[in-house]
Amino acid sequence: KPFLIYYPMILTHCPFCPTPDSADWDPKDKGSPTYKGKAKYFGDMVLYMDKLVGRLVDTLEEQGIRDNTLIMFTGDNGTDSPVVSMMGDRQVKGEKGKMNDGGTHVPFIASWPKVIQAGQTSDHLVDFSDFFPTICNATHVTIPQKEKIDGQSFLWQLNGSKGTPREWIYCWYARNGGFKGQQWARNQQFKLYPDGKFIDVKNDPGEKAPKKRSQLNENELRVYEQLNAVLKRFESARPKAVAEIGQKRLDQQKKRRQEKKKKQQANQAANKKKKSPGKSKKND
Repeated sequence: KPFLIYYPMILTHCPFCPTPDSADWDPKDKGSPTYKGKAKYFGDMVLYMDKLVGRLVDTLEEQGIRDNTLIMFTGDNGTDSPVVSMMGDRQVKGEKGKMNDGGTHVPFIASWPKVIQAGQTSDHLVDFSDFFPTICNATHVTIPQKEKIDGQSFLWQLNGSKGTPREWIYCWYARNGGFKGQQWARNQQFKLYPDGKFIDVKNDPGEKAPKKRSQLNENELRVYEQLNAVLKRFESARPKAVAEIGQKRLDQQKKRRQEKKKKQQANQAANKKKKSPGKSKKND
């Protein structure tokens, strides 16, 4: 029977700490006392994550359904800042929460032995909004026309048939929600921010040398206009109700921070008063 499993694994999120396969694993340990933990354990966590994915694959094989099961594996954001990984001979610093490639460009692996030829790589653009239509496409489920979605199926990229590649991706991000967020539109090579900052991502992945519109050649100018149209298209796309929920959360967090600060100040004042020497009366 058809089935869908969504597995949002906690690994490899911080705090970075030993796994059951680490040399210094202690089952009685209560975990990291700090939010980040120790970055040296990140490699151990990646290996253990791989082991858990392997268990799922082994189970599919044991059930005799591996060949006709599509597995899609990806991450939701870049690696955290204490971690430095290697991609070939290039160091990649974790930049989770940032809008550059280190924060938004993540790996994506798809395996479907009966359909996908192993060992292929692709530089086509894939966005998270594309997963839903791709799953529907793979399972022969028709999406009603009245349902307006941003994603497009990339099944053709998996099975080797003909299709239309994505020309651009739009990204909007705010750490805690609210009305204001960071955003960009991009294709494989170029990226445009709302303030007009134009990046050649392929040659400037660290986004250290943004180009001005007046510096662009004919092809770059064409891409600039295309991506700018995408940004304008999504100017009012975010539902007000969703933004209000995010803003309410932000206001609550601000209030808690203010209350915490007042409490800390009151405690500091009380401690200071306890430490100050009292006045003594002298008897004549």
